[in-house]
Order: sequence, then C-alpha cells, then structure tokens
Amino acid sequence: MTKPKLGIQLKAKGYKLTQQRQQIMNFLQDSSLRLSAQDIHQQLKQQNSAISLDTVYRNLRLLTEIGIVGQISLPSGSVYERVEDQEHHHHLVCVDCEKVVCIAYCPEMKTYMAQAGAAGFDVIGHSFEIYGRCASCRHKYLHS
Repeated sequence: MTKPKLGIQLKAKGYKLTQQRQQIMNFLQDSSLRLSAQDIHQQLKQQNSAISLDTVYRNLRLLTEIGIVGQISLPSGSVYERVEDQEHHHHLVCVDCEKVVCIAYCPEMKTYMAQAGAAGFDVIGHSFEIYGRCASCRHKYLHS
C-alpha cells in the first residue's frame, strides 16, 4: 500500500500516518506470508527499527479495526495479512498444519445484526474462520 493511500485511509478514520504504522505496512506489503506480531517485530528489529513489540501490537490492533489489516486466529495464535482495497473475506484454517485458505463467502448478517441490536451492541466488524483439516492432514490423520 502506498504511503499516500495509507495516509488517506488513516486520515478518513481520524488517525495519523506514523512512522511505525508505515514500517508495519511496508513490511506486510513486502511479505507474501501471514505473520504474527512477534514475526513483524523481529523483522523490523533486524532492519534497525527501534519499534517495541507493544507498539507493533497496538498498531496492528488499530490497522485491523479500521480494515487495513486482517487478523486470522490460528490454534497457535493470531497472524496478520494486508487487506487489498478493503477486500472483505474469510478463511478456512487447518487445525493441524495451520494452512489458511481464503474464501469469498460471508454469512448472512441480518440475523446476527438483529441479535446484536437486541443485546445493545453496535457492530463495527466481524471475523469468521472455519476450522478443520486440509486434504493433506486429513489423509495423514486417517492413515495414522
């Protein structure tokens, strides 16, 4: 994501483009992998950045809340990915090897929104992952 585009998205939500946010987004943009906060912190430290792990977590949380970064919950912990052009999607997650497959399907939200409203919640987003075993792990599981 280019600096001007990221700055515009942040400004539209009432935030500034800080050096730390730009560093995190540059790293996510350059990586084809989904990374944990610890992975991002370690890589930035190797690039001589003085960013703290707490700052990485805080900025990932903000970038996730405003939809620039996506968070995926794996059995071993959360990983993060950049979200291209606010592309909303969900994931299939293998509980054994933690392979992640993106799916375009999003469940019907009307029922959930009605229940949230009845409970006094103002929904600002949601996360949806389906957990199971990929074909490779299922094969290993059945033949062990």
